[in-house]
Amino acid sequence: MKRTVLFISILAIATSLSAFGKDQKSSQKRYITAEEVHETISPAAQQKANTLYESVRKAYSQGHLSADGVVDKALYHKVWSPQLAERCLRLVSDKNPRAMSELGYLYTFYKTAYLFPDKETEGVQLLENAAAAGNKNASDYLGIYYNRKKDYNKALKYFNVSAPNNIPYALNVIGEMYEKGNGVKKDRPAAREYFRRSAMLGDADGANNYGSALKRQWYGEVNMPDAFFWTYIAGELGDDFARSNLQLPIRGERFGDDKNTAFVRNSFILGDAWNAKYGHKLEKEPIYQEGFKVGVVPRTIAAEAGDPMSLFYLGSMSYNDEFLNRKDEFVTKCYEPVIADGKLPAPFLALVYERMGEIYRNGNGGVKANPTKASEYFRKAANYGSLAAYKIVENIPD
Repeated sequence: MKRTVLFISILAIATSLSAFGKDQKSSQKRYITAEEVHETISPAAQQKANTLYESVRKAYSQGHLSADGVVDKALYHKVWSPQLAERCLRLVSDKNPRAMSELGYLYTFYKTAYLFPDKETEGVQLLENAAAAGNKNASDYLGIYYNRKKDYNKALKYFNVSAPNNIPYALNVIGEMYEKGNGVKKDRPAAREYFRRSAMLGDADGANNYGSALKRQWYGEVNMPDAFFWTYIAGELGDDFARSNLQLPIRGERFGDDKNTAFVRNSFILGDAWNAKYGHKLEKEPIYQEGFKVGVVPRTIAAEAGDPMSLFYLGSMSYNDEFLNRKDEFVTKCYEPVIADGKLPAPFLALVYERMGEIYRNGNGGVKANPTKASEYFRKAANYGSLAAYKIVENIPD
């Protein structure tokens, strides 16, 4: 009976699609430019970071926190500040391969390396030490590093160490190597399969690449409904090119959209100055909304059958008031089975818990406010990597 009610609700909301009678909203948000990228931590936030670091250091020195526990704390706080994560990781990086691996990644990955000048060489050494100790993430991190350095033979060597269980972003990078023929024979169907695997694990770039591949016959069979689906998913996971390709407002990197923390560059590649200087177009290859019209019924049926990805998709479009009208009661009907299932990758669950927290905090759209539930959802969202939820839970100053 419960499933039938959900199915009827989905069909009802799908028949009143907000995108079919009006234009999608346009974004008025201004992104910071390449020239404006810099560290902007307020004194209050720095004091908070110092306090958090001291609590981790003290707990570790007194034996209340293991080396792995320190790494867990570092990765949690990395959502807000890579610098704080680095300080924590250095406490145990001389003896813990996980710490070596994650610290090396901070020093070598392009989204955080700029925060640590002159640490690249040390980062590579840390990764090599961790890889030699058997840490497979370190091998993937080295593969990502050498791919950006265009040393594709080394990249592939390290990726092969972690195969077949590469991290999501590494799978996307391997897909791009097959797509372009970098270090391997060009093989677009193989590239599409790597993009699919990356997307299924919650990587935004992988989802966008998979959506793009699904609409081209030289990657395999064309599937426009799934192309639309995965492009929308990529946008939900923080890919602004994906959102612009769907003619939706761009929102910035999902887990780092805050100019008052050091973590973020706010997708500056989309900034006006960057576009003017380097000639990037906002819409590379639009995915037409016709794919949604064809695909909504199959996704609705899949959601009725309990498919968590389809439930996430429909609930998210309603929550965002994009293609489906905003109705919080409907959103919760989609998200609650996703939470009960608990099998979607962390980036999806972070959004689900964060949005459920917001819904129960505000109590709109047929859902009664429940501060206790809201707090519980925000805590879980923060644990899964939501910056917005982290700031609520930890009360980090702007």
